[in-house]
Amino acid sequence: MSHKKRVLFFAEPATLAHVVRPIVLASSLDRAHYEVSVATGADFRRFVEAAGLEVRDLWCIGTRAYLAAVSAGRPVFPFAVLERYVADDLRVIGEVRPDVIVGDFRLSLAVSARLAGIPYLAISNAYWSPFAQARFEVPVHAATRLFGVGFTDSVFGLLRPLIFAQHSLPMHRLCRKHGRPSLGFDLLRIFSEGDVTLFADVPELVPTTDSGQAGRYEYIGPITWSPPGSVPASLNEAGDSRALVYISLGSSGDSRLLRHVVNAVHAAGCRVAVGTATPITDQDLGHVDVVQGMLPGNEMAAMAQLVICNGGSPGTHQALQAGTPVLGIPANLDQLLNMHFVTRSGAGLAIRADQVTSDRVGEMVQGLVHEASFRERAQAVRGWFGTCRAEERFPRAISGI
Repeated sequence: MSHKKRVLFFAEPATLAHVVRPIVLASSLDRAHYEVSVATGADFRRFVEAAGLEVRDLWCIGTRAYLAAVSAGRPVFPFAVLERYVADDLRVIGEVRPDVIVGDFRLSLAVSARLAGIPYLAISNAYWSPFAQARFEVPVHAATRLFGVGFTDSVFGLLRPLIFAQHSLPMHRLCRKHGRPSLGFDLLRIFSEGDVTLFADVPELVPTTDSGQAGRYEYIGPITWSPPGSVPASLNEAGDSRALVYISLGSSGDSRLLRHVVNAVHAAGCRVAVGTATPITDQDLGHVDVVQGMLPGNEMAAMAQLVICNGGSPGTHQALQAGTPVLGIPANLDQLLNMHFVTRSGAGLAIRADQVTSDRVGEMVQGLVHEASFRERAQAVRGWFGTCRAEERFPRAISGI
């Protein structure tokens, strides 16, 4: 009788997305054939436990430190942090003794999994691939507010290779210390490094050129997650013909923008439903029909005529999977990259977090709700997603390893 294969997931709790994506993929594996463990930090551990998965404690810098580093524009994982990550990776690997390792934004696995001699599958987005035709825009920063986006973006374009090299240096040092080949000074390669890299995208939305390495990269489709719960009864009341707009800025969105966004949506004549991870009341937001922590996003996106999110792939994919147009409010580089491809598809619009005003958001909401082309394009993307389902492709990728 064959033994079950052990699959160990590393979920770096930089944001909620990097924890719930492993939850979704781990839950897609047949327990008759696989033993599954998820190693993560304290920030979002409760979601792993709620999914009924075995949890392993993992040392992590945590969401607050991650977001502070991103906001300041400094390397998120310095060399000393990566060194400690490798040590803790190897501790967990030694305890579980997995057959396969799957990592989501646990960059240290590029070294630790190889030191342990265990196949490593990395979860990433196709827009981080060195083979994607991505457009790099300066992230929201104190400098963009002080000097303006146009000037700062032109400077960023000139300095980007040096900036990426600075952020890549800790991984270069880590590889060299442990006798591994350097990944170079290209942040794109570091963010998409694995024995096999699984793209949580579809090629029609985020295309990449041929890498020349058969089987090295694989599209598995969007990985969407929705917390348990029901849609508030007030949203199902008959007789209200106003369009419903669902707003969720996620764990990395700027909650200070919510009031501007809510007021703009209300002024556009729409109903407003807000899902938030932080304690906020309708008194804080003003004209809102529903405000609730952790609304069931999949159902809300299907009900809504428009989804407003932080522009990251989890929020936009959730909307587009329902065929609903999206307004992204990106701030960091990941969100800006994702929204470049979403807007290019015609299924949504974007406004930078440092350029949000009630008037500008209101104009975009009017267009997205009333212009049929946005919904038509969102429905087309929904069709692409339907032919590339992560819950089906991920188990095949694991069995292939």
